[in-house]
Amino acid sequence: MIAIVIALIVFVLSGFGLGYWLQRNSAVRQASQPQPRGADQLAKLHWREFAKLVLQAMHARGFDPVIEDGMPADGIPTNGNDILLERDGERALLSSKYGTASLVGASALLGLSKSATLRGAARVIVVTPGRFDEEAKRLALQQNIELIDGETLWPEVRPYVARPEEPQPAKPTAGAQARGPLLAWGGAAVIGVLAWGLAQSLLPANSGDDDMPPPPPVIAKAKAAAQAPMAMEAIPTDPAQLEQRRRETANAISTLFGVDRALWSTQSTLLVYLNSEDADPVSELCPLLERYPELAASRVQLQPPAGSKKPVRFKQCRTY
Repeated sequence: MIAIVIALIVFVLSGFGLGYWLQRNSAVRQASQPQPRGADQLAKLHWREFAKLVLQAMHARGFDPVIEDGMPADGIPTNGNDILLERDGERALLSSKYGTASLVGASALLGLSKSATLRGAARVIVVTPGRFDEEAKRLALQQNIELIDGETLWPEVRPYVARPEEPQPAKPTAGAQARGPLLAWGGAAVIGVLAWGLAQSLLPANSGDDDMPPPPPVIAKAKAAAQAPMAMEAIPTDPAQLEQRRRETANAISTLFGVDRALWSTQSTLLVYLNSEDADPVSELCPLLERYPELAASRVQLQPPAGSKKPVRFKQCRTY
């Protein structure tokens, strides 16, 4: 009887613990979902308002427009031509592909590298409130062109939007709500069976459990399945899927307390802008990075707020 009491206690505690863990994990997954409504809001702006937001995002990166002859003081050409930017002597050509089309193809990128060379720019940045198709991404990779679509741009320009529309979290369906408790208490049942078996083996022979029947075959199979080692998650080979996981992680970290925005400055460096000198979101952002094995060892650059005298900090959640 003692083994049964122990198993029941373990079953109840495991059920509540797994239920809490599943609920918390579900909230983290919802926070990591992309925010299409922000990108949709960009597509509704007038092209000049969109260009101003893009220039503010570029200014946060350290780029300022080069005022050429005949250009307005804000650096936005009235004819919608490409804008020449400069940062510490480095020049970049900024091209905004703003229009009714939500998908930008490779034809929109043709000639940009040559135009950048003629204007003394070493790099090309192409921005759109929509998306780039696969052919455009391949061409950009070949010509070293940086592509920024609406979902990637939104975290960078969100601080400059007067009243940004924040997406409402999706309400879980009835099926998803029912699966959570079933998974929690099903796992608790397996743990309870394991606890009962362990108690049987550790308790003295005269504990009164000798006459208890062995567990039925179904429970035995569940016990064996629970003891089987879990397979490690494989890193996907599809570049689009890898980029989607990087974008989801940056968007989720942008929602953390004390974080203004987060973006990938390189393939392995995440730039996190803080909105408070006392903010330290490392303990919360590390679990978001460690969800994906290819991002777990990324270098995190914590950028203090503008005007702060605190130095830039670098963190790494997990070593290679």
